[in-house]
Amino acid sequence: MASMSDSSPPGVPGQPDDERIWLQFLAWIPTTQPSDHPGSLLQEYRAHLLANGASAFDANRHLAIIHRLMRIREDGWQQIFNHIYTSTRPGFNVGPNALLMAAVENRTPARALDAGMGQGRNAVFLAIKGWDVTGFDVSEEGLEIARRNAAYAGVKVNAIQASNRSFDYGTAQWDLVVITYEPFPVSDESYIQRLRNGLRPGGLLVIESFASDATSRDRRPVDIDPAELSRAVSSFVVLRFEDTEAIADWTLQKTRIVRMIAQKNQ
Repeated sequence: MASMSDSSPPGVPGQPDDERIWLQFLAWIPTTQPSDHPGSLLQEYRAHLLANGASAFDANRHLAIIHRLMRIREDGWQQIFNHIYTSTRPGFNVGPNALLMAAVENRTPARALDAGMGQGRNAVFLAIKGWDVTGFDVSEEGLEIARRNAAYAGVKVNAIQASNRSFDYGTAQWDLVVITYEPFPVSDESYIQRLRNGLRPGGLLVIESFASDATSRDRRPVDIDPAELSRAVSSFVVLRFEDTEAIADWTLQKTRIVRMIAQKNQ
């Protein structure tokens, strides 16, 4: 087979190179066994490219393009996570996030939003604690598991299928917003303003994800630059901020992560 960069997939001739590479990746996902997390999926795709005649240079170039597009494209995340959530070997923490648990300890339950709720590990925890919980995600597989987990726990969670762009955070709707390991633009001041508008006075914003400097090569789509995040939340009262090495909820390996609990001013 010729280099993977030399031929377009059927039905999309003449498309720009990045688009073609993206569509090739999405078309491949249903043909493989479910992966335990996105990193594994991408490494499996690299192996697939190499096995089908791509050079190491081309395979690495494809992955770099896919990484970049995963930060700005929403059309792939639904397919990626539907694939991952059908795996019987989850490569992520299925229990609630430790930072979130600390954030709500001794806090009176109210209205919470789990942005990018996945299988509902955080949403179900909050509902058990008495919170009125809404969560959204693009993955219908994840949402269905979240609903089943909530029913098993005997609690109610309002699970909505929506993307981060389409979901309406509203105005003064939430006493807590939690975002963990999501490809959302949390370092973008305009996005932080959306979150701030949606929070009630005194409401908490809880964020945790992989961390890397914005200038780093091969950044994961969910990486956050801690310095950029710190600047973006300057209108909040930051109660806790960590740029540290720890076991990540996704991959379950020790790596650099950023954690933040911030409060909207009264």
